[in-house]
Amino acid sequence: MRKEYGRTSLFANDESVRASSFHYDMNDTTLFDEEQESWMALDLTNGTYTSLSDIEYERFLDQGIPATICLSFLCIIGTIGNIHMILIFKISPVMAKYSIRVFIIWLSLTDLIACLFCMPLEIYNIRYSYSTSTSGCKFFIFLFHVVALASSGFWTTIAVERYRIIVKKEPILFLNSQKSNNVISVFLVGVSMAFSIPVVIFFGPNEIKTVTPGVPGKDCTVLTQYLNIHNAGMYYIIILSTLCSVFAIVCIVSYARILWDICNGIKTRKSLRGKSNSSFNSATHIRFRNDNVNSSIQNEEIQTIHVPAEIGYRTNASHNLKNALRLTVGLIIATTVSYIAYMLFVCMMMVKMLNPTLYKTTVQPVTVVLLRGYFGSNTSNAFVFCLFDKTFRQECLKLYRKICS
Repeated sequence: MRKEYGRTSLFANDESVRASSFHYDMNDTTLFDEEQESWMALDLTNGTYTSLSDIEYERFLDQGIPATICLSFLCIIGTIGNIHMILIFKISPVMAKYSIRVFIIWLSLTDLIACLFCMPLEIYNIRYSYSTSTSGCKFFIFLFHVVALASSGFWTTIAVERYRIIVKKEPILFLNSQKSNNVISVFLVGVSMAFSIPVVIFFGPNEIKTVTPGVPGKDCTVLTQYLNIHNAGMYYIIILSTLCSVFAIVCIVSYARILWDICNGIKTRKSLRGKSNSSFNSATHIRFRNDNVNSSIQNEEIQTIHVPAEIGYRTNASHNLKNALRLTVGLIIATTVSYIAYMLFVCMMMVKMLNPTLYKTTVQPVTVVLLRGYFGSNTSNAFVFCLFDKTFRQECLKLYRKICS
């Protein structure tokens, strides 16, 4: 049985129109399906056809501009700040005495990669939200996880290194320390890449609905076949959550003990100010003073361990302890921001797999903030050092004076 469809009934008897009319067989509906999809792609509001690129552009104008402006600002500020961090810690002879110098440089390089690659890729994803490619999706999500895990590892290593120097008071040989710290940093990056390999399998472009019926798009999320507790869920719950929890506990314990020792040192220094010269120069106080000088944030205290304990030297030792306290507080703030941002992302993924209903009703409305808020931690390190480390500010000024001169 054959049916005849014309573009309009006014020319139903016109043979020329009938020849160009749309015919189809009931057993072969290919042409009819194409015609139906074209009509389904029709924008009923203005009577014109709408392509996927038009839908993306309209969505970008409605929802994507604020996020794009925010990420662009973070990208520029983070790039400038991390370049400053790398230059200052690399070329300054004063900053070279920091025991955590090598780790700070590697951390800044990691954050710089996030600013130069991850943020622009996310901006591109905002602009072309329905046109995610397989290779682009997998590369972005892999790089994001590598940067996040490496940053967590560096922050933990910095906490352990500070604990070793300030609490354990272990001496450092600069040359051997730099070589070993570089080896540790390369190892951390390698482990981060190894732990990030599963996301290349789990993530990919999933088909999603758009505002126009019949015109589907693609979004970079966990693939449907892996969106369960036995696949991606196992990865996020056992590996990432456990790893981040261990890192967080190590940082909390290390910095708590560091703060305890520094604060006790400052209190003791204050109590010693009222004592006589003979009491201050006793063997017990000499040993205590040398320990506190060794607890300075910079490694230059290694050179002053054997300085005679004189009354006039108390000011320098107290000043070093106060510097150590300020920088420790700054590192704690930066570490906390980084861990909280990444753990919120991990928790979001866990909720999505364990309780999809709760995810849709509670978590999904703030997904944009959770996903993109992490990038703020990649820009905060330079501000933390400028705010809490007077030596870093002075070295920045010296660098600008050299450039201007």
